[in-house]
Amino acid sequence: MAAKKTLIVIGAAALITYILMKGNKAFAALTSSQTIRGCDPLGCGEFGAPRGARKHNGIDIVATPGQTIFSPISGKVNRMAYPYADDLSYKGLEIQNDQYKVKIFYINPTIAIGSQVKAGDKIAVAQNISAKHGAAMTNHVHFEVYDRTGKLIDPTKMI
Repeated sequence: MAAKKTLIVIGAAALITYILMKGNKAFAALTSSQTIRGCDPLGCGEFGAPRGARKHNGIDIVATPGQTIFSPISGKVNRMAYPYADDLSYKGLEIQNDQYKVKIFYINPTIAIGSQVKAGDKIAVAQNISAKHGAAMTNHVHFEVYDRTGKLIDPTKMI
């Protein structure tokens, strides 16, 4: 009986340690560095940053062209997405599960539409967004998150 209680205490301690080490992050890292783009002459990468008459719908994660991009969630790859209607060379993916839908832009996908992915799986490589906007723009991938009702949410504290 004492051994069973000891195992329960050890298991609970291990779980608490894991949660504390993981923090409150809901998503796996998109890149190895997971750095949010600061401000450059062409704008800022944080959620809600001004974009002319609108606000930035996501965050920009610094990424060098060709860098591996990982899935932030486990789920199904629903569709290919295109950030620019007039330039289909820039691509993105939409991945969804029961809790979230995420969109990631400025990537060359390495997985097929309809695939099931796990958080942390390689899904793409980063594109060269500064080739479109000029060297003044920091290369990055764009990341948007929607809750299960379709409401846009700030992913800053979730990565």
